[in-house]
Amino acid sequence: MIWFLTIVLPLLAAILNAFLPTGRRGSGLIFVIATLPALWLGLAEVSGVTAQWFLLEGHFSLDTPRRILLLLTGILWAAAGLFSGSYLKDDARRGEFSFYFGATMAGNFGLLISAEVASFYTFFALMTFASYGLVIYSRTPSARRAARIYLVMAIFGELFLITALYLAVQSAGSMLLADIPPALAQAPNGPFIFLLGLIGFGVKVGAVPLYFWLPLAHPAAPAPASAVLSGAMIKAGLVGWMHLAPVGLVEWPSLSLLMVSLGFTATLGAAIIGMVQVDPKTNLAYSSISQMGVMTVLLGIGLYGGIPAVMLLPAIALYAFNHGTAKALLFLGTALPAKVGGSWRLLMWAGLGIGVLAIAGAPLTGGLWTKYLVKTFLGETTLPGGQTFLLLLTLSAVTTTLLLSRFLHLLHRIKAPSKNVAPPFFLPWILLLLAGGWWTMSPALLPPELMNYITKGKGIMAFFWNRLTNWDALWPITLGVVLMVLSLRFATFNWWPTKKPLLPPGDLLHIILRAGDPVAKLLRKGISLLDSAMKSLLSPEKIFYRLSDDKRTSKISASAETLLRRWEFVGIGFFIFFLTLFILLR
Repeated sequence: MIWFLTIVLPLLAAILNAFLPTGRRGSGLIFVIATLPALWLGLAEVSGVTAQWFLLEGHFSLDTPRRILLLLTGILWAAAGLFSGSYLKDDARRGEFSFYFGATMAGNFGLLISAEVASFYTFFALMTFASYGLVIYSRTPSARRAARIYLVMAIFGELFLITALYLAVQSAGSMLLADIPPALAQAPNGPFIFLLGLIGFGVKVGAVPLYFWLPLAHPAAPAPASAVLSGAMIKAGLVGWMHLAPVGLVEWPSLSLLMVSLGFTATLGAAIIGMVQVDPKTNLAYSSISQMGVMTVLLGIGLYGGIPAVMLLPAIALYAFNHGTAKALLFLGTALPAKVGGSWRLLMWAGLGIGVLAIAGAPLTGGLWTKYLVKTFLGETTLPGGQTFLLLLTLSAVTTTLLLSRFLHLLHRIKAPSKNVAPPFFLPWILLLLAGGWWTMSPALLPPELMNYITKGKGIMAFFWNRLTNWDALWPITLGVVLMVLSLRFATFNWWPTKKPLLPPGDLLHIILRAGDPVAKLLRKGISLLDSAMKSLLSPEKIFYRLSDDKRTSKISASAETLLRRWEFVGIGFFIFFLTLFILLR
């Protein structure tokens, strides 16, 4: 029962909140209640179920990586739903937002608990297309443009995705997701199938070069939607990769090196582009692309063999957990500086600072642990270039600090209220900050064998108080902070844009559109010439109208219409049609 409530309750919440009058309280609590089954499944081990009536026989279960990610999504949807209840209470389109919000939540939960392809793809598609309503919500020109681009990229990704899943099922001879990675490891076309999935799911992940929709779509949505778009939903593509990747079962050097290269390109490149943005939410969107690049690197080294899936995949999920909770806190935080005043701002800046430090991997945060996991696996991989990868990872800590310091600076420029005031949606933000103490306790989500392997059996507290570990994490962040302070303090180094970004959001999109302009002009000219040529000929339309204007044709048409109106003719016709259909289908 709990499995079906995980999907049904968000759908019921979507319908119920859609009809809740504007200005009424309670919509946030309804969304929180809808997340309770997902939170329960994320915390407790519950036996899977099979529903023979659902699609092509639905299977629902969880393994360790997906349980971690389900707990993440449950926390984020609950926090964002509660936040939206106050944030959009008086908005005229709150009902519309609630409907799409609940439907997207149901899709997000459903794809995580699905254990076979048909259910997984159904819920993935539900989440993808329902979130279109969140992106276009404000109806501004920029939101409409972002929504169009999002929809085009979503359909593009679906084409590759459904092809990859179809070929994977054909290779495995089974609809179960657990049977796909071993089958692809043995199949001659396994690398090709995974490459199709890499592209299809890469759209959702925001992988290079498919990321350009994300810096447009995520900032266009309201703050609660942006929080789940970047904190939870972007991880759905990562889950799809996990379902296809035969981690520890194969050696695919080309695909492994491709993923590692694309991952580090996203990690460093997106951070640099995000620094020159002037909108805080756009800055955070590029930060999400950068952090997903680290997870891409981790999964990439798993395709070179040597690291078992039971060790690597939970580590990737934990990295996603730390990033998702911190990023949702920051996205929700973009709505606070203009509303929070007085002494409440101290708490606001402290919470934002914790979120930034957790993503950067500072000491005494969950980010320290997850970054250490990445370093451990990068140091153990036999893929050529392991030392270079470690150097790039250290460099990424510096660029991440610069990027998120820039985010705090952009928020600081927003004018604060003169009164000592805090809006109602400040409380859900505080609850997200405090919920579960994930900043330091997220390692408890890992399997004991992985925990002992990483800490060498010394325990988690010995790891957190290790001086060498803390210093390795602290100096790149310190360097990033010093560089940011120098750039703001001295005019010579202050090249930060204030009104217009140095590179427009969705940077690669503008290159694509500019390169496509000559082709579009050529196509329009060809269509115009073809249209002119067709007009000079006796077109089918002209022939039709000439015949229809003829008196004889009109008389025949009137007689036929009179005949067709007679019930005897219609009744006999239907009888002959169904009799023929019955004979053919016997």
